[in-house]
Amino acid sequence: MIQKGLEGVKICESSICYLDGINGRLYYRGIPVEELAEKSTFEETAYFLWYGKLPTKSELEEFKRKMADYRELPDEALEILYHLPKDLHYIDVLKIFLSIHGSMDGNDEDLREKAIRVASVFPTILAYYYRYSKGKELIKPRKDLSHVENFYYMMFGERNEKIRLLESAFILLMEQDINASTFAALVIASTLSDLYSCIVGALGALKGPLHGGASEKVPPMLEEIGSEDRVEEFVQKCLKEKRKIMGFGHRVYKTYDPRAVFLKRVLQEHFPDSKLFRIASKLEEYIVSNKIKNIYPNVDLYSSVLFEELGFPRNMFTALFATARVVGWTAHVIEYVSDNKLIRPTSEYVGPMDVEYIPIERRDENG
Repeated sequence: MIQKGLEGVKICESSICYLDGINGRLYYRGIPVEELAEKSTFEETAYFLWYGKLPTKSELEEFKRKMADYRELPDEALEILYHLPKDLHYIDVLKIFLSIHGSMDGNDEDLREKAIRVASVFPTILAYYYRYSKGKELIKPRKDLSHVENFYYMMFGERNEKIRLLESAFILLMEQDINASTFAALVIASTLSDLYSCIVGALGALKGPLHGGASEKVPPMLEEIGSEDRVEEFVQKCLKEKRKIMGFGHRVYKTYDPRAVFLKRVLQEHFPDSKLFRIASKLEEYIVSNKIKNIYPNVDLYSSVLFEELGFPRNMFTALFATARVVGWTAHVIEYVSDNKLIRPTSEYVGPMDVEYIPIERRDENG
């Protein structure tokens, strides 16, 4: 039996993440994601996903030191930055630098160590390219700042009292079972290719508008709506034109996405007067109360508003997603290859058989 899109097909056992799409719950190794977003840090949650246990104080300090040590790019990779066009998509920038970085990194290192190295360098790549593309001086990583604090500092040259909001968002985005990009990483990993190739493949999948790329399309949509009183008109127009409403619907969640619920509360508390937030809230209210297609807001609706309010450029939103999700990708690769089997599905052939080969001189140009 063919399962289009592999919907509902289980490809492996995993202890990393449990997603309950009926009741709208998400757990990382048994802990509700909301609790981690509220109480944990990027480094602690990454350690938890990679090692399968919460770290002790000394383990966490050593882990944070290691991530800080891995932040800088090799000089050879950094030289390439100044030869790049200044209008690239940030996902493509990540793919370029990870390919270069990976080509200089040996394959004999422990996979967890490689995962730490890969995740640590994501913010540096994005911040360096952002400042280069704006004609600004690059800001070097600071080892005295946390992973998320350092990222913001390298981007904008200042600290932000609301940085905890970005950290919570990254924790919420860190993992989500076998989604399209994670599956892409696992297909590559199952061939026993290197970890960098797995992540470059995952980035390619994430870039698509039906996956992580949707977040970049939410703010323009909210601006198109323009005001809260135009929500109904906009939704009805989308229905008439069979146009997708960005930030709504999910392949697995059949109710509220718990990550969207958390981020809505964060925005309500910290950015209640945001015009985009008010329009997004009204859009959610209208769609859910009127049971429009029985869809609910997903994490893109409110994460994109948060990224906007924190000052990040819109064409970086998908890359921000990746900066968090790289932890989940690598955690799944580590787990899958520990009991590896090449992923090789088949198709149901529906074409003709025993077709005669016609020499080119006898072929009719008109078909």
